[in-house]
Amino acid sequence: MYQTLLSAVVWLALSRCFWLLIGLIRLIPVHSRAKTRKWGLTEVLTMAELPLFFAVTFHFFSPVPAPSSPGVLAWLAAVAGVFLALAGVGISLWSVYTTYRAGIILDTGHYIKKGHKLITAGAYGFVRNPMYLGVLLLWLGMAIGFKNSVVLLIAVLYVGPVLLMYIRSEEPMLLQEFGEEYESYRDRVGMILPRWSP
Repeated sequence: MYQTLLSAVVWLALSRCFWLLIGLIRLIPVHSRAKTRKWGLTEVLTMAELPLFFAVTFHFFSPVPAPSSPGVLAWLAAVAGVFLALAGVGISLWSVYTTYRAGIILDTGHYIKKGHKLITAGAYGFVRNPMYLGVLLLWLGMAIGFKNSVVLLIAVLYVGPVLLMYIRSEEPMLLQEFGEEYESYRDRVGMILPRWSP
């Protein structure tokens, strides 16, 4: 059962690898047709997270012998890892569903498509950046589930700060495109953590 929990964390991470591959295949054609696009150091640092995520996922995918009798801490870590990874995938799928219902396909990178509208409902009514929250939860799920301090350090010292830089770099572009509509949305909905105020 313990090994099954760890396998679940890996399979949830693999699901992100699958949609990342699709996003990377679509990257160049989507950006070439975008109304507004942005590339710089922040975008390069953020894109570097993708191969790193693949590498960490496939590292855990290789069979790891389970301890003969995992302790209580190992069991709690495995359960927490599955919960975090499941939440990460769930929030990400909710984001995809929200944008799909609005007639927009999510793609990798900083851009605004022609005819793109600001989405403020569904997952985007929960937080402004649900996909990035999903990514962070998946990283934490792997780090905690496998009790891996290196992956935890990568998540806390690299993934979290880089995603925050990426979001902050994206906001001026959204402000320029959507003006007061985005300003009002930003004041109402949390960046990556929900606001519980009424």
